[in-house]
Parts: sequence; C-alpha cells; structure tokens
Amino acid sequence: MGNCMSNSGNFEPPGTRALEEFKKAYDDQTDPVKLALRVAEARAVAAEKRASTVGIPAVKPKEKGPKCSVCFKHCQISVNPWQRTKSDRMVAEISDDSDSDANGIAEVGVDGPRRKRAPRREVIHGIQLTSCKHYFCGACLAKAIYNRLNITFDPATYGTVMSATTAVTPGLRPEFPISCPTCQVKPGENPVEISDMTARLVLGEANMEDWNNARFMSTLNLIYCPHKGCDEAFDADDVAPAPSGVKHAATLVQCPRCHRSLCKACKCVWHDKLTCEMYQALPETERAPEDVAFANLAKQEKWRRCPKCSAMVELKFGCNHITCICKHHFCYTCGADFEHKGGRYRCKGGLGCKVWEEQNLLARE
Repeated sequence: MGNCMSNSGNFEPPGTRALEEFKKAYDDQTDPVKLALRVAEARAVAAEKRASTVGIPAVKPKEKGPKCSVCFKHCQISVNPWQRTKSDRMVAEISDDSDSDANGIAEVGVDGPRRKRAPRREVIHGIQLTSCKHYFCGACLAKAIYNRLNITFDPATYGTVMSATTAVTPGLRPEFPISCPTCQVKPGENPVEISDMTARLVLGEANMEDWNNARFMSTLNLIYCPHKGCDEAFDADDVAPAPSGVKHAATLVQCPRCHRSLCKACKCVWHDKLTCEMYQALPETERAPEDVAFANLAKQEKWRRCPKCSAMVELKFGCNHITCICKHHFCYTCGADFEHKGGRYRCKGGLGCKVWEEQNLLARE
C-alpha cells in the first residue's frame, strides 16, 4: 500500500468554523426568545433615560445679543444691518417658495410620510451708536429717522422695500440733524447726532436720497412763504433782490413762487414803512391779516412759539419740557427757559409751572 495520512487526531475539514459562525448568527436573528430579550433590554434602557429626566424643567436657551432700546427685542449686532436683513429675507423667500406650504416648511422623511417643522425664525440685525452706546435694531432706528424726516416707513418691508413717498403729517417740516431717539439731552448740552455713515448702514445706500436732501436743506436759510395758498420753501439768501426805492429793504425778499413780498427776518409778510423792531412791538391784532389769523388759531389750539427761533410748537401729550428743533429748551406753559439743576428739570419762569400735568398724559384726539 502507498503512504497515506490517517484521519485521526485534530484534523478539521475546511469551512467548518465559518459554517458554525453562520449558524450562530442565523440563530441570533431568527430565535424568537433572543429577539424578545433584545427588545426588552432596549425598552428598559429607554425607560431608565426617561425616569432620569422626570422633574427637571426644560431650560429655554437664552437669546443672544443686546436688546433694542426701542422695542426691547434681542438683536445681533451687524456691520451692515440693512444689507444683512435684506439678504436673510431674500434667502427665506426663495426657500419658502420652494419648500413651504400653508402650515409651515415641509421635510421629506427617508422612508416615511412628509413631516412639518416650524417656519424659519427671522434674525433681527442691529447696530450700536458709537457716540452714546445705545443699541437699536435696524427697523426701529430706520423708523425713528424717517419719522424725523416726516416720511412714512413700514417696518414689515424693511430690508427689501422702503416706502419713502408719503408724508406722515402733511405740512410738518423735516427735522435735521437727527439725534439718538432715546438719549435724554440736558439743557445746554448738544444732542448725540446720527452720522451719515450710520444712516447709510441703517437705511441702505439706495435709500439715502431723503437723508441727503434733508441734510442739504438744513444748510440753507429756509423760509416758508407765509402768504395764503403758497407755503413755498426757499433759501432766503438766494432769492430775487428787493425792489429799488423801498425803505428797510435789507430784509425784504420775494417768494419765487407767488412773487409776493415778505420779511426774511420776521418770517412774515412784508411790513411796509415799519422796521422789524417796530413790527414785532405791535399788538397781534394790528399786524398783517395773515398773521392775525395764524395768531388766533395758535391761541385757540394753545400752541406755543419757541422764544429762540420763533417756531410754533404743539404739545399733543407728554411733559411741559419742550425741546425745539433748534435744540432750545423751554416751558410749554409760560414760554420761559427750562434748566436742569440737581438732577431735575424745572421752569425758570418763576410761576411754579409743573413739568407734568394730568391732562397731557394721554394723546389728544
């Protein structure tokens, strides 16, 4: 017989170990007892996790960013809040148009039905004024600027569309320069003015036309024609020369629209044969008819004229401490100057005028 190897000993046919591992894995996946045991263990772990969190209140994540000084909402300080707001809204509109429905933004599950999540929360971008350190969200500061310019502003469209064509109050003169809307300025102090750079970051480059127009108009010696039916605004230093042979013609100018005469010093119709001092010393009833009608209306409505620039002021609600557009502080009750002494405001007229009166706490209809 030829030489051959015996089958005795520890010899193992090829593939035996792999076959045993396959059988074991197959049993683990098909044995109902083992399957039930694994499900029970998973449920026990989940129940243990739930029990460990019972009684612990959910901690709401803190909103980051400072609060706006006007609306008190948290805002993210941005280098250019107008551009950041516009970009965020454009991205949201594109995303919402493609993925949203009536109830929110839809998501498609991997192997399940469509589920829904809450609509995207808008990020509020703001800015800090470097001079006074007050924080503002872009919409609130833009609204304050446009209200001072007497231009309608819609916060709902801020960042995409700026409504700059309608006057808030017809006939109201725009104010410039524009100061911080929350700063409390004491008498004798200069207000914190909003710079051109800040206005550009808040209003956007495309909406700076109204700001630039107001700034230019503030550099002129503006007069509003007092003649009935005119109300033309023009620069008193750039009008037609006075007619020759007229006495006291140094202050005589003509309206470029109606071509009627007026006094640029008194800002009223021309007082012929009278100097400005003589005219101002006359009783109101002996002045020009237009001035008499305006004075009667002011007396009826209880308006007060600023003792410094002669601008007419109406108090709708608030305290009797008036800060005129010329930044002069005076008392609405008696017209005397206001002073800040000992941390408090008071009238210097000596008549005991109150700073607050009950009838002025609510706006007049």
